[in-house]
Amino acid sequence: MISRLSGHLGDVERDAIVLDVNGIGFQIFVPQRFLANLPAIGGRVALFTHLIHREDAMLLFGFAHREERELFLLLNGVSGIGAKTAMGILSVLDVGQIVGAVLAQSPRTLAVAPGVGKKTAERIVLELRDKLAKWSPHDAQVDSADGSCVMNVSDDDPYAEVELALGALGYGLQEIAQAKARLSPGLNVETAIRQCLMSLSQNDSRSSARFS
Repeated sequence: MISRLSGHLGDVERDAIVLDVNGIGFQIFVPQRFLANLPAIGGRVALFTHLIHREDAMLLFGFAHREERELFLLLNGVSGIGAKTAMGILSVLDVGQIVGAVLAQSPRTLAVAPGVGKKTAERIVLELRDKLAKWSPHDAQVDSADGSCVMNVSDDDPYAEVELALGALGYGLQEIAQAKARLSPGLNVETAIRQCLMSLSQNDSRSSARFS
């Protein structure tokens, strides 16, 4: 299995790059978000990879960081979701947004991806919410080695996944902190997210009434 490759950018295609590694050019399919951050031709590129072996082809997929690859594999394992659709989701949404949408049970967020309709988005939420509730990626920070952004969920905060989900839905840190402060201890992630959303919705309603 080819797990990671590092080399020089040889060419850029519509949905892939050609990576020159010691004289060998590897065609690697990558998310569109990855293409947007490439160096000039000849520049050095490092990425995590996953090889899919089909009857008619061997396809190599590349990702900016390990967590993105893990999420690709989870998405690719959802009923009716293939590699193309999984890459489409990762092309328009980052890891935090996808995890947040699933934990917040917000299929509408996932439906912005090409090829993902309402039913497909709902299936993603249904099949991945338990898996992602137990998932422990690393907190959003820049890896100085390759400049990629990864996520980190603190083991010390029982509602860290809640903060991640709400942040992906566009709420600010202060709003999230206030909503989390009202939570009772011992709630599961899904219940905690629902209660926070209700609390945040009430705050929005009071603010609208105050300024109407």
